[in-house]
Amino acid sequence: METQRPILKVCNLNVHYGDIHVLKQLNLSICANQIVSVVGANGSGKTTLLKAVAGILRPVQGAIIYHHKQIQTLSVHEVVRRGLVYVSEGMNVFPFMSVLENLEVGAYIAREKKKDRLSLVFEIFPLLADKLRQMAGTLSGGQKRMLTIARGLMSDPDLLLLDDPFLGLAPKDANRLCDALKQIRRYDITLFLAGQHVRRILRVATKAFLVEEGKIALAGTGEQMLGHPHLRETLFGIVAESGVEIP
Repeated sequence: METQRPILKVCNLNVHYGDIHVLKQLNLSICANQIVSVVGANGSGKTTLLKAVAGILRPVQGAIIYHHKQIQTLSVHEVVRRGLVYVSEGMNVFPFMSVLENLEVGAYIAREKKKDRLSLVFEIFPLLADKLRQMAGTLSGGQKRMLTIARGLMSDPDLLLLDDPFLGLAPKDANRLCDALKQIRRYDITLFLAGQHVRRILRVATKAFLVEEGKIALAGTGEQMLGHPHLRETLFGIVAESGVEIP
């Protein structure tokens, strides 16, 4: 059952990427046990937002509050230790390491929980249990995506950030990933997604935001956002013009 306890609050966040002012007084909150999706045109600030929350980019102003403590000055390693894990766009595996070795890398800060985390990963992605000794570089694209997300889960996160998780996936693999994300949520792990595959990440979302010019322009459930005239007119039009497929 979904609760309304915020685990993450982003307050008046300003982030620059080089000389570009990307996020401008951005505010949002995420409650426990949600699947939260952020959509927007290319360059709107989606990835910048995830990287700032994960500690990869430093805000010039504003606060990021995770479990009631400010984390915007912490290193990535310290953020991960607090239970917040970022899986980047592209989500590369270590190709010359086995599936098991890739998973063990993810468990570097939760070694004492490795056995339990492996059990959880195999329940969500049972195919990986059959390929433990296989070199990760020989997996299919969909299997590599499973492995990178599973590697993130090995760190025992409360909040898992996924940047463009549907990138490059065939429809069959994308459908399997949708099911896996819903299953991850059932283990009391909150998900924060961003990406260009608008329909997919909104359909899986319990809460969603539209980012425009570095600010939150719309918020609602995934279904509400899909039906909103402003999003349909502006974002879908932008995506179509840029040649990005809307599944």
